[in-house]
Amino acid sequence: MSKIIKLLLPIDGQVAPLSEVNDYLFNKKVMGEGAAIKPTGNYVYAPIDGEIASIYDSKHALIIKSTDGLQILIHIGLDTSKLEGRGFGTYVKIGDKVKAGEKILFFDREYIEARSSTETPVLITNVDLIDKIDINYNIKNAGSEFAEVTLK
Repeated sequence: MSKIIKLLLPIDGQVAPLSEVNDYLFNKKVMGEGAAIKPTGNYVYAPIDGEIASIYDSKHALIIKSTDGLQILIHIGLDTSKLEGRGFGTYVKIGDKVKAGEKILFFDREYIEARSSTETPVLITNVDLIDKIDINYNIKNAGSEFAEVTLK
């Protein structure tokens, strides 16, 4: 029996297929498998129980490692590393344990929209662990289940 992991939507917004993201690394799934979010909110919540494995210096992205070993990248916006951290804030640090639904990041959506795209890929980077992922594109509220991941 395969194990199924449920992911919560980490940001309020519209869920979209990665194929709609205007960035080769994401729309061709070079970075991993998942979905994109077109945010309507300013806060990012943990999509799963786990540990903060990495926070990019510019605070626009982080990786959570789940207790099952999944590495989930939340990458706020496209080309947002050029903002050098302006418009972003963190509530966590590397090594922190987090629970699904816990607030982990803040971003100033209006500030970022004026300078870049806010499209936010949410990816499983170690795709070798998964058999399939089912995305519900109708979910809009952070904290609601938006994906089921079937492990190998």
